[in-house]
Amino acid sequence: MTEAFIIASLFLGMGVLLVPLAKKISLGSVLGYLVAGVIVGLLLTIVTPMLEMDSVHIVEQLNHATEFGVVLMLFIIGLEMQPSHLWKMKSTILGAGGLQVSLTALCIMFLSIFLFELNWQTGLAIGLIMALSSTAIIMSTLEEKGWQKTIGGQATFAALLFQDIAVIPILAIIPLLALVAPAEWAHAGHGIDLTAHLPNWLKPLAVMSAVVLVYIISRFVINPLFDYIARARQKEIFTTAALGLVTTIAALMSMIGLSPALGVFIAGVILSESEYRHELEADIEPFKGLLLGVFFMTVGAAFNFSLFAEDFVLILALTLLLMVTKILVLYIVGKILKLKKIEHALFCLALAQGGEFAFVLLTLAVGQSVITPGLADILRIVVALSMALTPLLFLFYEKVMLPRQVATGKEQRPADQINENNQVIIAGVGRFGQIVGRLLQYNQFSVTALDDDPNRIEMLRKYGWKVFFGDAMRMDLLQSAGIEEAKCMVLAMDDSDKVLQLAEFLSKHYPNLELFVRAKDRIIAYHLHQLGIKHIYRETFESSASMGEAVLRSLGLRAYQAKRSKLRYQLEDERLVRQMAKSYFDKDEKVFVLNVQEQLNSLGMVLSNDQHAKQHRLNKDTAWDESSLIDDLGHNDQY
Repeated sequence: MTEAFIIASLFLGMGVLLVPLAKKISLGSVLGYLVAGVIVGLLLTIVTPMLEMDSVHIVEQLNHATEFGVVLMLFIIGLEMQPSHLWKMKSTILGAGGLQVSLTALCIMFLSIFLFELNWQTGLAIGLIMALSSTAIIMSTLEEKGWQKTIGGQATFAALLFQDIAVIPILAIIPLLALVAPAEWAHAGHGIDLTAHLPNWLKPLAVMSAVVLVYIISRFVINPLFDYIARARQKEIFTTAALGLVTTIAALMSMIGLSPALGVFIAGVILSESEYRHELEADIEPFKGLLLGVFFMTVGAAFNFSLFAEDFVLILALTLLLMVTKILVLYIVGKILKLKKIEHALFCLALAQGGEFAFVLLTLAVGQSVITPGLADILRIVVALSMALTPLLFLFYEKVMLPRQVATGKEQRPADQINENNQVIIAGVGRFGQIVGRLLQYNQFSVTALDDDPNRIEMLRKYGWKVFFGDAMRMDLLQSAGIEEAKCMVLAMDDSDKVLQLAEFLSKHYPNLELFVRAKDRIIAYHLHQLGIKHIYRETFESSASMGEAVLRSLGLRAYQAKRSKLRYQLEDERLVRQMAKSYFDKDEKVFVLNVQEQLNSLGMVLSNDQHAKQHRLNKDTAWDESSLIDDLGHNDQY
């Protein structure tokens, strides 16, 4: 027991130290876990002989336990994939995933045969195993960086979905590639295998029966069971049932020699239409995160340094060959999918590594006498190295390729020639600027719209909106857009730094130009008030206040009372922002926080003591309009 506590303390302590550091320097949490695991592995080689412990056996046992983290991750991915959504993505899944897996497997098989003189059965098995990528690393990184909704991120996700599904036929194919009887090299695995003594022709039927059983359990048993548990109103029982469901399905798949992760992925897809989908996901997420992190640490801790030292040249060459081969294949697939440059780069770099399923499949291949134990040990190191290098590829993409692509795209296209002078100029036609521009156009006011995003301009032009390409920070462009004759200019760019710079420049050099400026948050509003800008619009202020008004009405307040409360809040909050803008720049954070607290308390008292609104609780809503209501509140400010 003491040994277990020592091992657990090393793993958890090193993870707590290194993972936040890795995220802080933009390396990602996965690389932090892997490095932490490598350090733990080195420490174990020093500590365990002194404590007379078998470090290799301990790490192997821990690795088996934490593989459950991968199982939970696949279950949650399945929960997020409704069959209707999968059907809509079928062409992308088959295109991105099917081409990638098949072409990569064939390339690696031919390289194995011609470069290393392996037989075709072993080559095919290696190709199929190495064609898979790490769902855990890629999905967690895409989520951390916010790239999962990009075109490249969606293509990557589609390829991963196909890979997860492809594990089923790969598991079925590997035993058919056996060169000799499995007993000659190694036993096929651990635990119970109900299909071990079945004839080969019956094994596929057993597998199909298990998949059908998983479908029946997920489709017809789980919802009534969770209905029964939900009525008990015990949160811990629901969590227990959720984990019990996953472990039961995982055990069932293991008993017939299939990957437990595959079974729970299928169950997750089936349960994605269940009313309990979100609660299942919320209950399992904390366990998944912890176990997945420890899984990556055990991968690092199991790194065989002695074997790496003996054959480091070969192992490094194989790792490089694997990643280059996969990148070349992904490049071809990306061309077929017609991905644009920067999305193409993300697609190629994200899927270039080996995957966590490789560790499971290599063990199966050794057990089925398809791959020799020595070769499998080398391939495990290759997979681990490629996984460790992947966060560095993501870092290269984020810090080098992404900024260069954006800068290059803007340089390659010169600013448009503007041959019109309108009363209003809009700088930035994203989600904020589009609404302002449409409203003006619908009221017969012509606008000159500027934006520096070619993709956005192309999209807007499809819908008939004339937008000029160019950076509104350029003085020559503003002059050609008619800044000298314009009455108003709307600053609605996404980049807050550019908004502040342009607002400062225009307020100094064009004092007669009315500026209407978008502020992403209160801090930007403070800066704009310091510049003397009159018309400042916080982007979520009006919509959130309107929602508050609607909630008040749904709770029984009369229309007048709810509207008055909303307007009172807006006017008082704008007054508060103007007042706090003065103290925000005093550099004394404590004083500023105290001032904010005092002002918020004051605002609360103003709203609660609004006697005029209280009188309307019992009265009918007599005729009134918003302007008279503002006058009634005693303000003429723009809110």
